Amino acid sequence: MKALTVATPTFNRAHTLPGVYESLCAQTDKNFIWLVIDDGSTDNTAQLVEGWRNENIIEIEYVAKENGGKASALNLGIGILETPYAVCLDSDDSFYPAAVEKALSYLSEIEGDDSFCGILALRNNPDGTVMGKREIPAGTQRIKAEDIFLRWQLNTELICFYKTGILKNYRFPEFPGEKFVSPAWMQYKITEKYSYYPVWDKFCECEYVADGLTRNKRKVIKKNPRGYTAVKKFSFDYSRGIKQIVKNGIMYDYGCLLGKIKDFHKDIKHPVWAVLLMPAALIIKIIRKR
Repeated sequence: MKALTVATPTFNRAHTLPGVYESLCAQTDKNFIWLVIDDGSTDNTAQLVEGWRNENIIEIEYVAKENGGKASALNLGIGILETPYAVCLDSDDSFYPAAVEKALSYLSEIEGDDSFCGILALRNNPDGTVMGKREIPAGTQRIKAEDIFLRWQLNTELICFYKTGILKNYRFPEFPGEKFVSPAWMQYKITEKYSYYPVWDKFCECEYVADGLTRNKRKVIKKNPRGYTAVKKFSFDYSRGIKQIVKNGIMYDYGCLLGKIKDFHKDIKHPVWAVLLMPAALIIKIIRKR
């Protein structure tokens, strides 16, 4: 059995997948399976992957499903994981050559510590700098999502290598008619109980494509309001200080308005703030409609 599954959910990314494949073929440690989860692609993704499987350079598993979005694709992937560790590598990203080797080494350090769900590092820009330009503070020994997004307010994306035994207990929420939930949802949810082990090595290089999810954030929010709100609920609940409560509360309310969530003030830590901030959220909704 291989040690790691590299899961890549993909939808009509035949033009970017070769970069992912090349980076995986270049790994110094090939103790992994590349799990390609085809989320209803209508391009030549299936033919590409079949060709790569025939090359037999790395072990590849291909699974096709009806289009349902990245979260549903990852949920399917989590369900079929068999390796001890797992990581998601997006269809427009690539690993540095020693990524797998380094990840497995770090994961071995925390294997016996059940308080850690896995390791976490910041993703890198094509020029090698960390996304957001700010590092995790030196000396940090364990991390939760609220540290990254609220305590340190790092404007970044993460690469997370998980212990499969823990990850299998979690699934992204899926909402009818919606196809996206940010990876931050899983990062918040899993660190309600566990912590990540922080690593400062380079693992993943990201280069956003023009039609990618991150570059089209506002459109993604409008098309996936409940998925957006599910993440904003975490940031609102864990907000530190009045400024953060107000900022995240307004955007949580905005998501509730878009998603037509009537019980927005229930099952949250700041229900009074949610009610008080609703007029501001309504103004934002009106402005963004123009």
